[in-house]
Amino acid sequence: MKRGEFIVLEGLNFCGKGANMKKLIEYIYNSSRSKTLFITREPNEFDENGKNARRILNQDGNPYENSKEAVVYFARNRETHNKIFIPMLEKGIDVISDRYYESNFCFQGAQGISYHEIANANRNARRPDLTFIIDVTAEEADRRGLIRDGKNRRKFDSNLEFMTKVREKYLEMGEVLPKLLGDRSIVYINGMQPPEEVWEDIKNIYNLKFNPKTKTN
Repeated sequence: MKRGEFIVLEGLNFCGKGANMKKLIEYIYNSSRSKTLFITREPNEFDENGKNARRILNQDGNPYENSKEAVVYFARNRETHNKIFIPMLEKGIDVISDRYYESNFCFQGAQGISYHEIANANRNARRPDLTFIIDVTAEEADRRGLIRDGKNRRKFDSNLEFMTKVREKYLEMGEVLPKLLGDRSIVYINGMQPPEEVWEDIKNIYNLKFNPKTKTN
């Protein structure tokens, strides 16, 4: 039996991650009648660690607070998450996740936690087969966030200086993760393009990785 593929979508909030994840799910699902997908996200509420991680994300206040606690909660929640979806991969089910450990490296990294500490907490986490990082500037993410949510945004999203640091961390992941975790799954997508071009890039890279005989534009 062919093993399933583990695909992650990452980036700043409002980068277009959610919209393109929906397109990718539909595209993969419709590509073959044999395709079965498990759609998931992090943090999740499969255990108390995930609930605590989400509580921290939803708190108002200083985005630099609770960084060490967040690393622990996310890593322990990820252990539970792995126990749920790894058996699915082994049965040939594709797993698509909205965020994974890259978010910890970037958000908690921007909070001042070292990459090595975050890597150690995630040493045993399943590596993705393909990770899309949709890159937009912090200013563009902020503009989109204001359109969608107005000023009622989480502490991480409303601090432009902090989000600029997070973006810088994302741009380092292509070099950091291969060295610290042996993760070479990252592909960067220019999220500043028109939406249809962002999706075309994602679709074409997916096909090159998993369906090399598929004709791409």
